[in-house]
Amino acid sequence: MHPEPSKHEIAYREIRERIVDGRYGPGHRLVLSSLARELDISPVPVREAIRRLEAEGLVHFERNVGARVAKLQDDEWEQLVEMLALLDGFAFAAAAPRITPPDLAEARGLNASLREAASTEQMDHGAVMLLHRRFHRALYRCCGNRYVIESLDGIWDRIDASRVLMTLYPALRLSTAVDEHDALLDRLERGEDDAGVLEACAREHNLNAIRTIRKNVGTEVPSASEQ
Repeated sequence: MHPEPSKHEIAYREIRERIVDGRYGPGHRLVLSSLARELDISPVPVREAIRRLEAEGLVHFERNVGARVAKLQDDEWEQLVEMLALLDGFAFAAAAPRITPPDLAEARGLNASLREAASTEQMDHGAVMLLHRRFHRALYRCCGNRYVIESLDGIWDRIDASRVLMTLYPALRLSTAVDEHDALLDRLERGEDDAGVLEACAREHNLNAIRTIRKNVGTEVPSASEQ
């Protein structure tokens, strides 16, 4: 039997889940006493949990205010996506020789669901971003490097918690992203590309999210070859 989680762990998991799924949005104030009462534990493990979330970048402290759910300022969301592009590109190439037909079938199915969502008038943005994340994880989880997988999971958590792409990605990017997803899967199935080509293609796919969103405010980012 697994040991029961500590009160600190319980507080950490619950608060973290509420941040990532949007119940506690960016800027939400995390009041220790209120959380302790709600979770029926003392303030000490809640404080420890919040400090742990601060170390992960999900929470920040403001003078004379206390703990708040972190907000992405200005181009910080772009920096996160750039980091995602670098790691996801590496993971995609590393995963290529390890990906099995069932892995590809799962990714195809997730992308089919994304394409269906893109054609829906009443699009559920939260469901779209969850499917999008699951699509990428179905591939990068096969890369064979648990530290890369953990890092990508953490970046996705911060992207989800920020809610920035939640409001922009589905409407502005989804319709082209699903076609790019299919092209990436086609490359994997053919098995003709070397690691460098696969990495560059996956990296460009992720950077296209920034380009598409910037284009709608009149600016553009350079391609990976120009950076």
